Amino acid sequence: MRRNYEEERASALEEEKINSIQAVIGIVVLLLVVVIFCFAVWRITHADHSGTTTGQNAENTQDSIADWDGQSTTPETVESTEEESTEPEESSEPENALGMTFEPVEEYVTAKDVTNLRSEPSTDQGQLTVVTQLSNGQNARRTGINADTGWSRLEYNGQVVYAVSQYLLPVEVEIE
Repeated sequence: MRRNYEEERASALEEEKINSIQAVIGIVVLLLVVVIFCFAVWRITHADHSGTTTGQNAENTQDSIADWDGQSTTPETVESTEEESTEPEESSEPENALGMTFEPVEEYVTAKDVTNLRSEPSTDQGQLTVVTQLSNGQNARRTGINADTGWSRLEYNGQVVYAVSQYLLPVEVEIE
């Protein structure tokens, strides 16, 4: 009987060792998963934003939405669209390097948050085309809009600039 008790006790001690080793392994695996997850989130949120200033990280993502309908803003696509059109458009002459045309409008807008104002209606060259930023509460005059590509032509501080229309809000401005 004594021997049976000693065997049971040895078996129980052995199981406790295995359970504690399994618990340590489980904790280590959980920590690794958490570290990998945190690293992945960090990589996504800090992906190659070198040279940007505060407020531009969100805009990089926002600008990519400008081509949401699959339309490219390259001159080839614009030319093929113009050839298919049989009705004359009431848009102004292309005044940008990409040949994009804009329907004339006359209104003031502000940014929903912070929006990049660019020298051309495209994000293809990244930060190279960013002239300045428009913050909520700052006004710019919208002079044209291209509903097909999602870009607006603005006049801001005496310059013609372009912004993603989705991130602009019309505002009432009293002209003195």
